[in-house]
Amino acid sequence: MRASARLGWRIAAVVLFGVTATLAVVLTRGAPMHAALTMTTHPGHPGQAAHAAAAPCAASGLRISIGAGPQAASSYRLDFTNLSSSSCTLTGYPVVAAYRGDHVRVGNPAGQDAAGAGTGGAAAARSARRVLLAPGATAHAALSVNTGIQRGACRPVVAAGLRVLAPGGSAPRYIRHPIPACSAAGPRAPVFLHVRSLESGPA
Repeated sequence: MRASARLGWRIAAVVLFGVTATLAVVLTRGAPMHAALTMTTHPGHPGQAAHAAAAPCAASGLRISIGAGPQAASSYRLDFTNLSSSSCTLTGYPVVAAYRGDHVRVGNPAGQDAAGAGTGGAAAARSARRVLLAPGATAHAALSVNTGIQRGACRPVVAAGLRVLAPGGSAPRYIRHPIPACSAAGPRAPVFLHVRSLESGPA
């Protein structure tokens, strides 16, 4: 009986030593135990890891332009191209407004269009997408101009171009491109521009 007890204690000591050694290695490497186990047993999808690691696109690394090719009088395509050497992300809606030649805004800024009809609100928030841009890749946002607004409420003018701010950005870009605009502004003035959330690709 005493021999069996001593053997049992020796086995317990060996097991305890092994657990202690494993914990010491994990703590030395700076990773918590549960994180190490998670990385071992749940490696995840490589694409998801890259998507999560990418930082938001900096304004200095973006080119914002009106897409090449024929554009209808009432719809445009805004392209956002990653000029940096690292992948980055854009999420949601750009901030768009028409401007005069002196960079003064014309009319109300664009509303968020979640379903092509200027619905905005909660539906617009649900439609926002997180787009991963590899170096040299382009995302786009569709912009529509309501040219059927009643002239009495609109006071139509021709704006010099578009003032565009990337989602989460702080440095606007001014794109010279004459467009029909409504010069009236304020809560009682119509919203004549509507922009959709960013999508992958330049199409």
